[in-house]
Amino acid sequence: MAVWDDLKRVIARLSNEQPAALLGYPDPGSDEGRQPPFAIHLAPWAASTAADLFDQFGGDVHLTVGALPFPPGAAHEPSPALRRRADPLDPGQAAAELDGPAVVRSGHTLRHGLLVRNRSSDEIKVATNGAVTAVVVEPETEQVVGGFAGAQTLPLVMFAVAPGATERIPLLIGTASFEPGLGYTVPAGRWGVEATLTLGWSPDSPRRRTPVLPLTVTV
Repeated sequence: MAVWDDLKRVIARLSNEQPAALLGYPDPGSDEGRQPPFAIHLAPWAASTAADLFDQFGGDVHLTVGALPFPPGAAHEPSPALRRRADPLDPGQAAAELDGPAVVRSGHTLRHGLLVRNRSSDEIKVATNGAVTAVVVEPETEQVVGGFAGAQTLPLVMFAVAPGATERIPLLIGTASFEPGLGYTVPAGRWGVEATLTLGWSPDSPRRRTPVLPLTVTV
């Protein structure tokens, strides 16, 4: 319990001083069954906090910064976003564009909007959890390099787009790096962003990805 006694005090302090840095951690208010290693998930920009925790607790904590393990080089499971991508959205069925320029600080999250225009003669239904989660891509190669890291609620929220109409769908753009070579955050620069749309409420509904749209990441 000695490790936990020290760690819970650190967690309690961080939750007061840097609450946005902590994405997931054991409840410091409960002592039952607390045995190391303790899993702590930190925001992509909180690598310095992870370094402090690692210096103090070493192997008694399992640290994740954004989408990657800490310290650098530790083994990890690739992000689900790096698995097989969906087929492109048929431009004859629908078009998608950002609701204005997308600009976000490196390591942070932007809540934006995706404008979906129905070019078909049938209603399009897009299934979401209240928003569509984007990934960040390298514009020239379209390689996925980053995105959102953290828990999300999972309500089913449908957006219906009538033929010829345009609907704004909330868009979540995260800049956690999925590529260890980039560090823990997608660095500042010109990037691309794309989202995968689930066209229907069924688990078997087709999934189609939008074109790559412009994203600016700032320092």
